[in-house]
Amino acid sequence: MKEEKHVRISQCMIVKNEEKNIERALSWGKSVMWEQVVVDTGSTDRTVELARQQGAKVAFFPWADDFAAAKNYAIGQAQGDWIAFLDADEYMVPEDAEKLAQILDGQEGKHFDGISTGWQQLDDKGQIFASGTQIRFFRNLPDIRYRRRIHEQLESQAGRELKIGDVAASLSIFHTGYQGEAGKAKGGRNRRLILEELKGNPQDYEMMGYMGDECLGDGEKAEAEQWYRCAVEEMPLQLPEADQRSAVTYSRLLLILAEKEEPSREDVEEIYRKAAAHLPKEADFDYIMGRFYASQGQAGEALASLEEALKKLDDGGCTNRALMLAANLTDAYELLVRCSFEAGSQQKCVSYAVAYLQHNRYSMAVLSRLLLVLAPGEGEPGQEEGRRILEFFGGLYDFTSPKDRMFLVRAAQRAGCGGFGRYAAGRILTPQEQEGIREAGQRKGREETGL
Repeated sequence: MKEEKHVRISQCMIVKNEEKNIERALSWGKSVMWEQVVVDTGSTDRTVELARQQGAKVAFFPWADDFAAAKNYAIGQAQGDWIAFLDADEYMVPEDAEKLAQILDGQEGKHFDGISTGWQQLDDKGQIFASGTQIRFFRNLPDIRYRRRIHEQLESQAGRELKIGDVAASLSIFHTGYQGEAGKAKGGRNRRLILEELKGNPQDYEMMGYMGDECLGDGEKAEAEQWYRCAVEEMPLQLPEADQRSAVTYSRLLLILAEKEEPSREDVEEIYRKAAAHLPKEADFDYIMGRFYASQGQAGEALASLEEALKKLDDGGCTNRALMLAANLTDAYELLVRCSFEAGSQQKCVSYAVAYLQHNRYSMAVLSRLLLVLAPGEGEPGQEEGRRILEFFGGLYDFTSPKDRMFLVRAAQRAGCGGFGRYAAGRILTPQEQEGIREAGQRKGREETGL
């Protein structure tokens, strides 16, 4: 505990057999937490012992297939001003932990009930494979509690709307819980609890979406499609603007339909229209449509959809929306280059290719299309035209770098822009590099002719 902190933070968690995670779960925030509350729901390993060694206050709650009930019991044990509710397989990096204390100190003059942070899911290699936002830090008020036995959410039991501040750009939580066998075991449990929730509320479209996720994760695409369709049918006429759950339902349904062996354009477009009407600011829908049209050879339609996706991302950002596009922005720009080229929009092709190459200069596919627009054919350009084109590429590539020089010339050769390739080789390659290019070409010729 730090004496200079005005806000007292109670870190809470519910656990069961988390001996491999509990020390990290309690150590990352120890310097900023006023107290740490661990509620055990039936561990048979050393979880409780290790938690006590870390100085946590340990309580016990019999597991009853209800995450909300267990979490609410943990909140009831906390005495701090704010609750920090993370699972044992979640953590924050030390820098964010320090920022957390400062941010919560700054909330005292405001009227937020909680704050929304980034939430990053890590795979077995420690790489982020999915991102979102979560509300894990909230005021310790009697009416703020969780609801639903799984995929639980905070609500005001008094019926008021919770006011949530957004600090996702500043803070992130990292989650490792769906790695390997642990993820498979949770998947089976989740299905059972989701079905229990649906027994009590058969029209819960959010639970239907979560069941679709479980089926999709297990490779059951047909079952996932049906759950997502049911969820869409049960959605109200109006959805909250940043309804991340419903956006995921629509996005995954669109992907399933678009990636079928023989997709129905009519079916895909019908779901897109519903999705766009429900959540008009969601960029992922347009990104998926762009990919779909591109896969069908409809470059013009793909280009329009991708540009609309980027416009929505630029206008609305990616907080609680555009999760897929934000994670695949490089792919989106590469697709924009391809589609603008195929649609004959040369100016757009140049603009998107330059934007892409400024961040990833060694994409052969993107550079090849740019070369085909600026320097097509086998005829060598005139001196002035060649100088101008070479100067243009000098803004993208470092001609003092052998790798950059060779990459540009080889890309020109492979793209069928041999004229510019010869022009560039004679002006930016050393004699040794030119010889290497010639030898490589001769080897390729012998391989192709079998001589």
